[in-house]
Amino acid sequence: MRSVVSLLVVVLTGATLAGSAGAQDQSVEQTIAAAVLPLPEDLKADATVVTYEPQTGARKVLRQGTNIVECQPEDLATGFTRCYNKVLAPRNDLTAKLRAEGQSSEAIQTAVAAAIEAGTISETPSGTMTYRLYKKDDRIRLLWVMRVPGATPESVGISTDSQRDNALNGEGRPWLMRPGTSGAHVMIPINNTLWSNKSVEQKVAEAVLPLPEDLKADATVVTYDPDTGARVVLRQGTNQVECYPPDPASQQTICFNQRGAPLRDLSAKLRAEGKSAAEIRAATAAGREAGTLPSPSFGEMMYLLRHNDRQIKLLWVMVVPGATPESIGVSTVSQRNNALNGEGRPWLMRPGTPGAHIMIPINNTPLSSGR
Repeated sequence: MRSVVSLLVVVLTGATLAGSAGAQDQSVEQTIAAAVLPLPEDLKADATVVTYEPQTGARKVLRQGTNIVECQPEDLATGFTRCYNKVLAPRNDLTAKLRAEGQSSEAIQTAVAAAIEAGTISETPSGTMTYRLYKKDDRIRLLWVMRVPGATPESVGISTDSQRDNALNGEGRPWLMRPGTSGAHVMIPINNTLWSNKSVEQKVAEAVLPLPEDLKADATVVTYDPDTGARVVLRQGTNQVECYPPDPASQQTICFNQRGAPLRDLSAKLRAEGKSAAEIRAATAAGREAGTLPSPSFGEMMYLLRHNDRQIKLLWVMVVPGATPESIGVSTVSQRNNALNGEGRPWLMRPGTPGAHIMIPINNTPLSSGR
């Protein structure tokens, strides 16, 4: 249950759960997990993950994989996370080096073309795939692109009618762009439930799914603008909880007690300003010390719905700072495996610490992890 412990540490120390931090604020494992998100499931575990040093363009391998693809973590300037066939790695290495030298986009394109002409970089084979992920609503979220140099509608039998608007509604179909040119490519929007752009009504309905039935109708639903950190209220509720739409990066949907809203608002604002995780923790700690930010109260609840089969699907978490098995009578024996089979019981984690919490798996038939 490492992910939940990490989540609680984040909550208790004041880092926001809305929006992703820069790679510098993540562990290598977290960075790798986020970098491979655009890929199909069977390619994720063995993909290579790399970054480039911005000052020198030097390649840094975060994980050496064994399959055909390579990924880069999210580019915070563009918001894109990209994976591609390893045949493109030399081209990307050269591009990173020239970009670090301050070369313009036009100069980089000219240099790459010259390298291909000279044979120092291979021409991109027809059928090469690129995988792209984007986290905001103004573009297609999950897009795979196949390069088909010279292809036309007649040669490959694919329409040139753009599916962008349909894809933004989660109903896209492949289409061909730049037909008949060396840059011809097939756009393949992936209509994934988590990644699809959704209406406000859809976001609200999905955000409250972790809650008990009597809390759903009156819960507040919010999100945060990733560029400014501004709170965006999708629905103003009247009860004590607020929820966030599904987060594809963490593959979970979360609801909190509203007491913690000022802390999450501050964290989102600081992250949008480019503050590091350490700076955010320091700022929230100072706010708590000054009394302007609340600390979690004993018994405060958090509700999580996970969108993968590796974790307990529906989990409620009760914060019990300082609690021990003796003080509250709850076992510390993990029920994770039982819960994955739909037979879990509550258990206490991090006993005797400020982050002590009770894990309460909800053995709900439709949402249980059991197969």
